[in-house]
Parts: sequence; C-alpha cells; structure tokens
Amino acid sequence: MAVFSVIKDSEAPRPARQTGRLAARMREYEKYVEQVSQGKVGKLVPSPGETPRAIAMRVSRAARRIEKNVNTWVVDGVVYFTVS
Repeated sequence: MAVFSVIKDSEAPRPARQTGRLAARMREYEKYVEQVSQGKVGKLVPSPGETPRAIAMRVSRAARRIEKNVNTWVVDGVVYFTVS
C-alpha cells in the first residue's frame, strides 16, 4: 500500500514541463480529430513500435482537450474513430 504524507509546498519538486516533442504530438492528434467531420471516419495505421491501444488513447485525449467526443475502435491493428 502507498505511504501518504503531507509536506510543505516549498519541499515538493516542481512539476516537469512538457517537452516540445510531446506538445507537437499532442497538436498532431488534435488536428486529426478536427479533420474528421460528421459522417466520416478517421483511420490511423500504427507505425512500427506503436500499439493500436496507445494511438486510440492519444485520439481520445486529444478530443477531450479540444472538447469533442470521439468513439474509437480497433480492427486488425488499425485504429478507427468518429467525432460527434
């Protein structure tokens, strides 16, 4: 079980800032979501080393950041999504 304690704000380490690479990836997935209009389906094929689950999560998180709802599903390792 985790051990909980309360410390002074001055004793806590500062949060890590997003790297430029991470911010760029976040914008990339936001653009994917924005490009899919009503009645269309987005399709993302994972690159080597990427998993469909990771891509589906990035799509879902990007949609949440730009306040859109998505439905994602995976068929044969390919991620599909709709935006509502």
